[in-house]
Amino acid sequence: MVPEFSSGRGRVDFALLGLGRRPAVFIEVKGLGRAADGDRQLFQYAFHEGVPICVLTDGGEWSFYLPGAQGTYEDRRVYRLRLNERDPAECQSVFLRYLSRERVRSNAAFEDAQRDYRDAAGRREASAALPRAWSALLHEPEDLVLELVADKAEAFCGFRPVASDVLAFLRGLKTGVDSPIRLEPLRNDSSAIRPPKTSLSQTISATPPRVPESMVRDLLTTTVQARGVGFRTFGREHTAASASDALIRILETICSRNPTKLPDLAREAEGRSRKHIGQSPSEIYPERPDLKVAEFYQGWFVGLNIANREKMRLIRAACTVYGLNMPDDIEIILPNAE
Repeated sequence: MVPEFSSGRGRVDFALLGLGRRPAVFIEVKGLGRAADGDRQLFQYAFHEGVPICVLTDGGEWSFYLPGAQGTYEDRRVYRLRLNERDPAECQSVFLRYLSRERVRSNAAFEDAQRDYRDAAGRREASAALPRAWSALLHEPEDLVLELVADKAEAFCGFRPVASDVLAFLRGLKTGVDSPIRLEPLRNDSSAIRPPKTSLSQTISATPPRVPESMVRDLLTTTVQARGVGFRTFGREHTAASASDALIRILETICSRNPTKLPDLAREAEGRSRKHIGQSPSEIYPERPDLKVAEFYQGWFVGLNIANREKMRLIRAACTVYGLNMPDDIEIILPNAE
């Protein structure tokens, strides 16, 4: 470490030297509460010296930058450490990650800083896309969303709204496409610095659409929670990892009895706006290759982006086509399906 390092354009408070005794990290110290005052000057010094990492601190707050990265000064900050908000072990971990002699000399500190910058940039891009995603979801809702909103409305009042009313409600919501989402400061563990795992319900509820938070939370958690599901086929007991897994296994069991009836099942299973069973994923989700499908029999697929109510309808459709009875031949109870 070299104090009062002369950069040719001024002096930097401290420089950490890498291989060849070339400066690898510049550290600038400001008065308490003035940690953000020296960005421009520090970046100029680093640019002319080719220094990959800069640190700006007032003693209580430490900001670590990649001066050669793209974006504003804030975009190029890969980590901000406030000592009074972290325990000593976490502070030590951050300092070792970016400033330890071995990691600076081996270039590991710079490589980690680059990785952290890419992660933060990706998080900003993803967050910026959320309002547009929410807008698309409101104006072109999947059957799953319609089902879940209708389920929740029915649970509140005892009456189930018709699909057209749910669709009109969703399309009438304010989308807030132009409203940015405020990102919370990143918190990092001792082994690697990554964005925090913020729940989707927290992120979406921070956007302008005036939807009750409880509805958003229930809607989302219903779609992502894995549920152990018990079911019975022809007198044999089974347990599936999820409702989707149970649907696949039940369809496979039923259809294997007579595959020639599969086209009839596909017609019987058609929904309000699209097919649920087909001979290719594109037949089920023509414009959404990202949505999940599963092959339940040789060359036959079922779409899984549906609510439990719709899964039960498909199972009943299969029983109808194959002349089976529920619950005598097939018995299953799915959460939120009635």
